[in-house]
This record gives sequence, C-alpha cells and structure tokens, in this order.
Amino acid sequence: MRGPDYFRDAADMASTLGAAHAIRVRCNGREDQYWRRYMSDMLSYEAPNRGNLRSSLVDAFNSAFKNASRLYQTCDNAAIQAESDFAVRGQEIAIRMATHYFPKDSDLPPASNRP
Repeated sequence: MRGPDYFRDAADMASTLGAAHAIRVRCNGREDQYWRRYMSDMLSYEAPNRGNLRSSLVDAFNSAFKNASRLYQTCDNAAIQAESDFAVRGQEIAIRMATHYFPKDSDLPPASNRP
C-alpha cells in the first residue's frame, strides 16, 4: 500500500540519487550516468506514467543534484566520501522500501485463496 511513508521514502531515494549523481558527474564527467540510471530504473518501476508522483520524484532528483553541485565544487576527498555516504543511504532506503511496501510471497495468502 502506498501511503505517506512510501511517498516520503520514494522522494528521499530520488534526492539521494540526485545528490550522488552530481558528485559522480563532478568527479568522472558527464558521461558517467551511473546514479542517473538508477533513477531512471526507479521511475520505470515506481512512476512509469506522467503524473504527480513522477513529477515529484524528478523534481526531488533535480533539486538535490543542483544543491550537491553547488556544495561539491571540486572532486576532493569530502566529495568522494559524500558519494559513498549517499550510496549507503540509498541502500538503506531501498531495503526499507522493499521490506515495508512490497509483499513477499510468504506474506501473501495461498494462491487458492487469492481473488
């Protein structure tokens, strides 16, 4: 079920990906689209159609990208550590989302009892 917590986590994930992408681009150049590909995949799964959710996620990504671009003007140790920290944060969010918002087969009633 997608409730307020889900939307908050999805926006946090988009922001985290945007910030990590800004640092990666700063350090490796515009050709490096590693974190942007994760965002693209997330949009494909979570918000494949145009609408408020997709717009909100794209806005969160872009806003975090701009903020991190201003904050990390050079690729130094602080920027590299920040990208690593964002990666850890993104993994934590992904685990939380997978655990709390998406049922596993063991959480579902037997197939014979499903509508």
